[in-house]
Amino acid sequence: MDADTKELVLANRQFVWGLIARGFAEEPDRAFADIVAGEHAREEVGLVEDGATVDLVAAFEAVTAFFAVPAAERDGVVATVREDYTRIFVGPNTLAASPWETMHTTGKRMLFHRDILSVRDAYRQAGFLPERYRQVADDSIGLECDFMAKLAADALAAFQEDESQRCQDRLLQSLTFLTDHLLRWIDSLAEAMETHYGATFYTALARFTALWCHRDAALVNVLLEDSCPVGPAS
Repeated sequence: MDADTKELVLANRQFVWGLIARGFAEEPDRAFADIVAGEHAREEVGLVEDGATVDLVAAFEAVTAFFAVPAAERDGVVATVREDYTRIFVGPNTLAASPWETMHTTGKRMLFHRDILSVRDAYRQAGFLPERYRQVADDSIGLECDFMAKLAADALAAFQEDESQRCQDRLLQSLTFLTDHLLRWIDSLAEAMETHYGATFYTALARFTALWCHRDAALVNVLLEDSCPVGPAS
């Protein structure tokens, strides 16, 4: 993989993780809907071709389908999806598909369980915290994906600033967090969403995210094996 390709892949990771994080961390607005429905997002999802690309693109098509309506009708769809966000992630009723890692890995919701503390330590060791830290639990799907988005953004920035070691560090932190956390429960979350909420935007987003996590782990492994050399090609 040459330097130009690496930069393209790193930028691709930044975009997709940013889109996923935005989807889970906040209720949708029209700007988010327009991005999801736009051609650029589709291009980014299918940008890196490998054995997972076909399934990944198909899963993303299921996500975009919710906003693939005439522009004049999109605000109404956004309002419906916003209601789903409240129902699925906020309440007031019991959240049938728990958006917290600990519930999927232990079956218990405990404030100071070691799994939650491990998530918090990962944030701190990386030197920054996700958006909405302290407003929601450390191990929520929104915060964990936001953390991955921040790591991806800094890996790209480090590459562009000729800081090879920092780039490698961010990629290793990304792989470690995927392995120790997201990959331990994202499939369970996607299955729970399908079981309890059926065909909603967030069910489709969870399924896409599960596929993306598995694919991203493989991609980061390739980048790490290639040592993430200094800077983009001149």
